[in-house]
Amino acid sequence: MQVIENRVNQVPNIFLILITIFGSITLFVQPFFSAPDEGTHFGIAYTIFHDGKSNSEFGRYALPVDVANYRNGSFVSKYVVEKGEFKENKLEFNLSYKKIQYLPQAVGMLIGELIYPSYGVIMFFGRLINLILYICGMYFAIKKAKTAQWIMAIVALFPISIQQAASLSYDPFFFVAIFLAFSLVTNLSTKKEPLTVKWYAYIVGSVMMLFLAKSSALAMGLYFMTLPMVLFGNNYFTQTIDKIWKLCDKYKKTVILLGILVFLLFLRYEFRNYGGLLKGSQILLNTFTRADIQQNLDSLLTSGIIGNFGWLNYRLPEWLVIIDFIFLTIMAISEKHVDIKKRMIVTGGIIYFLNIILVSLVMYFEWTIGRLKMLDNLFVEGNQGRYYTPFLICLAPIGLILQKYIKIEISESNKKIMYIGFSVFNFIYFIVLTLLYYYTNDGGVNFLPHLGNLIKGIK
Repeated sequence: MQVIENRVNQVPNIFLILITIFGSITLFVQPFFSAPDEGTHFGIAYTIFHDGKSNSEFGRYALPVDVANYRNGSFVSKYVVEKGEFKENKLEFNLSYKKIQYLPQAVGMLIGELIYPSYGVIMFFGRLINLILYICGMYFAIKKAKTAQWIMAIVALFPISIQQAASLSYDPFFFVAIFLAFSLVTNLSTKKEPLTVKWYAYIVGSVMMLFLAKSSALAMGLYFMTLPMVLFGNNYFTQTIDKIWKLCDKYKKTVILLGILVFLLFLRYEFRNYGGLLKGSQILLNTFTRADIQQNLDSLLTSGIIGNFGWLNYRLPEWLVIIDFIFLTIMAISEKHVDIKKRMIVTGGIIYFLNIILVSLVMYFEWTIGRLKMLDNLFVEGNQGRYYTPFLICLAPIGLILQKYIKIEISESNKKIMYIGFSVFNFIYFIVLTLLYYYTNDGGVNFLPHLGNLIKGIK
């Protein structure tokens, strides 16, 4: 029994060790304001404990990353030593439900300001508390999950995940909300007895976290519709739901056609004032299938799922991204088999697809034609792969189906070696790229000749 328990616990424990090391290094290496929109996140989080009635009042604090200051070494005096004008701001609690995802970093920023009111100190403590939230939340989610532990650990340790975890972004809250919901569903889908009050509380808490995160996170709510009805007792309502699921299983093709019809009607409604269904469908097709039209399809969307860093300045090469996706697929197929309802597996794929569509619609209406005023644009601007990263775990159960057709057997010890190897390599690549881009005069274009000259000088 003890041996089995140790095998179950080794995944979250290995993850905990690696994320603590990787996150701590990133805290010190990643330049201030270098994560996407980190200046904006700084201003929003700062308002929670100060007297600004709107984010714009603290807009002057939302500085852009200054690459030159890092390349010439002056960032220490500018961000760490030099005090800001933060002492002019009175303390005042301004928390709203829309800002709850910024509360962890806001607490850290307040601590930093009280210790020493410089940009660097304030941001460091904000990032630190955000990272602690990420580590604790992801560790708990992975530990309690009944399946896909390795996949969850891999995705949570992607370089892009680490970058966001060690920043002032609300992404750590978003990632944790997705992972906790998935972990909860894996538990509920394997239970055979009615739920207790404790489990209902878990469901309510999970749904609340999804609601407080990005709107696309609500797609995870579809999972709760797939739960076995035995969890909710034997009554008229549960019997009716079971009958509906049996009908869906019996008339699969009809259900699929109805699903496609509902999706098309949804798109037609969303694009009713912007060219209708055909134009809307064309915009989505151009965004995700035409790299010649959407020239950021490979760099921002595909590579971005695993690693497009800074203000999208540098990224992992495609060959490494391909290898990482292959590794992720192999680990999913070799996952320990768990009996779960087929509808949960199918729903996971729907959730991943739905998230992509929902994010694209938001970016098109609010960013492409809203902010940028690109009314004639035939593709979505502003999409980034990191918006899809946490939802990769929803695809993990598909590996359970593929096990019937593809046989991949990997021992737990070998999985451990592979996981550590891939994670360490990815992280080192990310850190080296960061050091070269921000801390060398030419962005690392000639770092080998410079290194050679340095070694010769030492001799």
